[in-house]
Amino acid sequence: MDTELGHKNHMAKPSSQEETAMPSLTTIPTSVTLSAEQFEKLYLSPLTQRQGMLSKQMGNPTPLALGGFVITTTPLSCCLMGWRGATGGGIAFTGPIVFLGGGLLVLTSILEFILGNTFPCVVFGTIGAFWFAFGCTMTPAFNAAAPYSTSATNTVAGLHSPDFMNTYAFLFISMGVLMVIFLICATRTNAVYVFIFATLILVFVFLSAAYWRLAGADTLVGNRLIVAAGASLFVASLLGFYLLVAQLFDSVGFPVRLPVGDLSRLWDRRAANDGQDPEYSAGAGEK
Repeated sequence: MDTELGHKNHMAKPSSQEETAMPSLTTIPTSVTLSAEQFEKLYLSPLTQRQGMLSKQMGNPTPLALGGFVITTTPLSCCLMGWRGATGGGIAFTGPIVFLGGGLLVLTSILEFILGNTFPCVVFGTIGAFWFAFGCTMTPAFNAAAPYSTSATNTVAGLHSPDFMNTYAFLFISMGVLMVIFLICATRTNAVYVFIFATLILVFVFLSAAYWRLAGADTLVGNRLIVAAGASLFVASLLGFYLLVAQLFDSVGFPVRLPVGDLSRLWDRRAANDGQDPEYSAGAGEK
């Protein structure tokens, strides 16, 4: 009896060799390899070198800038076109311009700088800073436009004075030149991004021309140019929405992939000339 119980207990307990042979759970690191085309679609920057470890650990900040861009440009474009009787040249959107347009784009620029993405860092940083400057100009506390008014204290009157418009138009021209440079660089990414900069060039050209025409008391042509600037900005916002949706779909693994018109093959890759690997290995949480 005791012998049988002992035999059963011996059979119930696995030997140390059997325990060693049993498979155990292990952690297997996973990674997602992005092609150059996928990298340029997600980060709006050409893949010229292998990224650091931060890119594998951090999320993609680019959609954050696109969100701030579209939520600012869409209502402003409607205002410039005078829809539903909107007036004021965007002064009603001073808050969104500063916090959504300027704040989100500058924040994204800093994150892109940390990740080593130079081109989107410069694009988002300069456009975000422009939104900050534009919003501050319309804020009475900064006293930027008020000295141009007859009372030297009225910001709204100063924004519509001929001297202010003749002066402020040079900022729009400078931004237009900057957009031309961005457009040339964007030909290394995708067609949607190129079209966004093309429409922004029209926006700043129309605004500078409108300010000079309005300063010369040509209100008919000036107002038409303002509407044209609003229409161009509205197209830019629609393209921004499309690019934002395309990136968000990819980030969550949505089965529908929206084309953005890859243009990376138009130019010889610097990475290929340097003998570098054009593929980019990133962490699974990045997308």
